[in-house]
Amino acid sequence: MTKQGSFKRAVRQHARRSGQRYTEARADLEIAGRQPFVHARPFEHAAITAHLEARYGIRITSLASIDDDPNTRPRDSWPGHYPATLLVKCTDGPPWIARIFSSPADQVSRVEGDADILRFLAGHNFPAERVAHEEPVSVFNGSGVIVTKFVEGGRPDTREAAVHHELGSLLGRLHSLPAGGGAVARDGGADESGGGLHVGRPKEDLAAAMSFLVSVEDAVAPEGREGFELLRDRVENADDAEGLPQALTHGNYHAWSAVGTPGDLVIVGWAGSGRGPRLPALAWLLTTAAEGDLTLVDAAARGYSEHVQLTDEEIQRLPGILGMKPLWLACIQYRESVRSGHTPTLDDGWPSWGVDRSEHSRRIAARAIAAFR
Repeated sequence: MTKQGSFKRAVRQHARRSGQRYTEARADLEIAGRQPFVHARPFEHAAITAHLEARYGIRITSLASIDDDPNTRPRDSWPGHYPATLLVKCTDGPPWIARIFSSPADQVSRVEGDADILRFLAGHNFPAERVAHEEPVSVFNGSGVIVTKFVEGGRPDTREAAVHHELGSLLGRLHSLPAGGGAVARDGGADESGGGLHVGRPKEDLAAAMSFLVSVEDAVAPEGREGFELLRDRVENADDAEGLPQALTHGNYHAWSAVGTPGDLVIVGWAGSGRGPRLPALAWLLTTAAEGDLTLVDAAARGYSEHVQLTDEEIQRLPGILGMKPLWLACIQYRESVRSGHTPTLDDGWPSWGVDRSEHSRRIAARAIAAFR
């Protein structure tokens, strides 16, 4: 079968799973194919369906990526954003979520650690997603798969101050939990979406950012060299948060990591979790809150301060830490642009997250610090 024929077959299959028209399904798959990490997670739906049915003795009526169907797609998400996060519907019982970690760099032991952390959180009554089975981790074609209970309600409205206050409070609760052993004590806090290549403490996000740049360095056009070197310099000199107070923390903590109804939110996506500096998770929550309105920064900071008081050093280093995740995103955007044949230049106004956000970060930090007090 030709490549075009295979794509048409995939479109028809996607249309059947999602209930979309052929043209809608084709548009979704075209968007999905352009996602940075989509090719790191290959799997066949029929094969994973058979695996889960055999493993857990269930009968699956529907299995699809959670963003395949517009009815289950998280608020503000898009096709292909979560290709390996599957909504599993069965003949009996509530739906599950199955996450597949099939990059060659992913380790099954890390997925087993995710389950241990979820059990720890459940034991301390923290509102995180819950494992769906007493043995929630299985191995599918050498890749770890974890099943958790599906949480109804979808993503909260990120425009609501009450949501950001609740998220700040939940993060403060997380950072106040007692220390634990095993996977709870593993290095954590880095983003989990890099295909398992850079896991551990938040400083791994900077290592990943540099790897994104290195991967396209030879393809950078001469007119874009100045911008490339500027971005590389930002990564080399970024604050990695080392030496700051530590806690069990989340690798990608912001409103998109929450589901459920306001007042009863549940935090999901714990693959990057573990023990590490606590400030980067708070900084990312504050940064994303500020994308809506600076008053949302106040709400998140007040919620966090209900449980945690930052140290003087954390307050001093907050402006620099606020730039960690945006820098990671900037490097992904730069890599994808070069791969597509266009080297960004300083005249382009790239990237959307900004290379030099120092003034913006100072404004966010000032609002947050005032709210902490």
